[in-house]
Amino acid sequence: MLHRRSPQPRGQLLIVAAVGMVVLMAIAALVLDLGFSWMLHRKEQNAVDPAAIAAARWLRDPNTGNQVAPATVQNEMNAEACFYAQENSFFTDDPGCAAALVAGDLQVHSPPVSGDYAGQFGRVQVIIHDTHPTFFARIWGQTEAAVTTAAVAKNDAGTGNSSTLVALKTTCGADEYGPGGSGGTVTGGGTVSIFPVDPDAGLGGYVHVNSSCGQSTDDSCAGSGEKALDINGGSTLVTPFAYTVGSCVENGGGSLQCDPDTGSPCLDEDALPLADPLKNLPEPQIDSFPAGACPDGTLENPGRNEPCRLGGNGSAGCTVTGSGADRRWTCDLEPGVYYAGWDIGSRTTLRLAPGMYIIAGYGIRLQADQGLEAVAADGVDARVTIFSTDGPNCPSLNKQCQGAININAQAAFKAKATNEDSCHAILAAGGPNTCPWKGILLWQDGTVHAPGSDVTLGGGSNVEVAGTIYAPLSNVSVNGGNDTTGCDGADPDTRSCLSIQIISYTWKIDGNAIVDMPYDPSELYQFGGRGLIE
Repeated sequence: MLHRRSPQPRGQLLIVAAVGMVVLMAIAALVLDLGFSWMLHRKEQNAVDPAAIAAARWLRDPNTGNQVAPATVQNEMNAEACFYAQENSFFTDDPGCAAALVAGDLQVHSPPVSGDYAGQFGRVQVIIHDTHPTFFARIWGQTEAAVTTAAVAKNDAGTGNSSTLVALKTTCGADEYGPGGSGGTVTGGGTVSIFPVDPDAGLGGYVHVNSSCGQSTDDSCAGSGEKALDINGGSTLVTPFAYTVGSCVENGGGSLQCDPDTGSPCLDEDALPLADPLKNLPEPQIDSFPAGACPDGTLENPGRNEPCRLGGNGSAGCTVTGSGADRRWTCDLEPGVYYAGWDIGSRTTLRLAPGMYIIAGYGIRLQADQGLEAVAADGVDARVTIFSTDGPNCPSLNKQCQGAININAQAAFKAKATNEDSCHAILAAGGPNTCPWKGILLWQDGTVHAPGSDVTLGGGSNVEVAGTIYAPLSNVSVNGGNDTTGCDGADPDTRSCLSIQIISYTWKIDGNAIVDMPYDPSELYQFGGRGLIE
């Protein structure tokens, strides 16, 4: 028996089509309106990122580098944020963004009020709130959509870079700055021991070598041939960790150790190269500092083409004690610009008063039975920064071109970098501002006419040196010919300590002694905590 199919109710397809149309319109509303929200977010991000960075610079005094109270620079921070907001077409009809600041559409907070850095000083949060009209979403009664975007930038005092020894050279072969071979070398049979002075405050004292010599990935410091880090001749390098782009090689009984008790490995070969952390540090300007004067009273001047000859090399004005073979000179120098450097004679001790010394040519020659001490007249440590560069008449005056720094004192070698207290004391006394470079003991300029002059440091048993040594295109050698243990020694005549950081093209530690290099970031250049963080 045949049955007829019942007819479908009229209008059912129309209902399905209507429902489908509503769904499609909702999807369109979601896609289009979210798309406009995303574009507005990107536009806001383009404004708040530079606004936060610009506002954060006001958190530190540009002259002293000290932190300032955010409330005292709120207007300046607001102005920076407004500028970048208006550059990106926000609040363009609102002079000074006054209305936007009152309404909360533009907000500048230090410390931040939300996010991971809420309540943390040394940070600025910039927030922009704006709306865009909706299209299909109007069907649901929503005529506009709000978008809020924030960025956080920091500008705190920073900390010392976590590495003690950094070799910036990336290649393996010889070049205009020196011979080929390792970026970092430990030789001479001694032990170089790098350790953080406060392990509870976080590790530091790392070794980083950018050289690509002898690519390796087994993290064993084994093998032979080309090497980025070369530990040879029975020497030992103790460090919390070493990073090499190329290979580490132990030759002739050399040893890399994390811990002198366990001898455990502490190496990452095939590491990423480390960028020069001081590349953008502004250099001291010669005309911002007074002229120096040799001990005989000769005032330095831009036309000078002879170094200050000190002590045994003939300079008058130095104190003389003893006679014959026991005759010694003590020469005192004040901060300033020395247009053709220093030539220090035998049996001479050079004493430096606190401040900035600019060696504008020739370099420093101090060898044989000599010493260098940065001490004040009352015998207290005198904090100094030495900047070696070209004089204004290089190369026409050849001795105004940067030369080698050779401080190979066999007598006492004592020098510590300018710190917070000393740089402010210099300012208070009416001296030039040295605060931007506090923590730097020695800087061999890499932007001179012919960069690459070597730096050699060494001394007798009485060694007390602290600060950052920055020589981006120079080879730095440290002669550890005598034990430098006893950084906490009670006897000032035997106390020796190399609390230094070396950031150089290549470095070498040479000597058959124990060389203690405590990592103490408070003595080093403080790498500013600057830039976007959220």
